[in-house]
Amino acid sequence: MDPALAGLAGAVGAALVEAMATDFWGTARTRLARIIGRGAPAAEADLARELEESASRLERQSPPERTALEAEQARWTALLTAFLVEHVEASAELQDFVAQVRRALADTDTVHVVQNITANRNAFIAGRDQHISFPQEPMDADGR
Repeated sequence: MDPALAGLAGAVGAALVEAMATDFWGTARTRLARIIGRGAPAAEADLARELEESASRLERQSPPERTALEAEQARWTALLTAFLVEHVEASAELQDFVAQVRRALADTDTVHVVQNITANRNAFIAGRDQHISFPQEPMDADGR
């Protein structure tokens, strides 16, 4: 296989997985299903359903573990590689897809943070929504 097509499949797989946890997901899912479905409504619907199942697998883990993200990315990269072998003409559309996802994700003000905490003995850890703010006035050395 042409290394450029393999690289494109990897870029699409990465962009796809990145988009799954964002507000842009619906647009990305529909666009990729349309590209890969090649105008066949049944194929587009099946692919959209499969994409949604992938997103649901990641959504069930909050936040998704790196291995799960990598597994989904590898899965879609393999599927896209096979698709590109048979449909080289779709490479321009897939390049546009990657560019569109990157632009959309660059416009978001969301920052994703993964924090791992380990506790021993009688420790208690709780968490949910975190709101971090910074003081309006700089503090002096005494913290005032």
